[in-house]
Amino acid sequence: MTTLLLADDHVLLQDGLIERLSKQPRFSIVGTANDGDQAVQLAEELRPDILLTDISMPKKNGLDVLNEVSEIAPEVKVVILSMHNNSEYVLTAMRSGAKGYVLKDVSSQELVNALNVIADGGTYFSAKASETLMQGVKYEEKKYTGDKTPTPREKDVLLLIANGACNKTIANQLDISVRTVETHRLRVKKKLGISSTAGLVKYAFDQGWVSQ
Repeated sequence: MTTLLLADDHVLLQDGLIERLSKQPRFSIVGTANDGDQAVQLAEELRPDILLTDISMPKKNGLDVLNEVSEIAPEVKVVILSMHNNSEYVLTAMRSGAKGYVLKDVSSQELVNALNVIADGGTYFSAKASETLMQGVKYEEKKYTGDKTPTPREKDVLLLIANGACNKTIANQLDISVRTVETHRLRVKKKLGISSTAGLVKYAFDQGWVSQ
């Protein structure tokens, strides 16, 4: 039996998930959460095999939930179920240790298949999410003018970004303010001529600073 914790602030969608997944003999739903704080709390208390979480939720978004649960309950497999087909979200989720990223427009059968794969120890990124991920890691190949080398502090921020840390986590680890983190992020984007967070991560990979 694989235990599931569902986190989504849309009650109608959550009810639909409960109805569909409850029919699967392999899965047992042990709890539901309607916001990010509750999702983290229940993940720590219940220790489900899989946490299926939305990204857009009150109090704490799904990516922050992913980061916190990975720290306090690393055995819990976190799967993102979202309407957002955004390269930054997909890449951040992957780098933060999500076992899957499934878009809400997939069929219920595909979701069941994804959960089966993940329960068996694999990972699952739905087709559109995988395509978006591959597009997102392509950043502009062009000649830059001026000094394109990040400062030591910018490199620290960039490495944490590449490892999936959010601004708040970076601020805590480097003992600086969130505003300062945002400033460093904007400066390094401008310096390197990169417009997206996915591009920053790809840059760090290409420099050999982070291993995939």
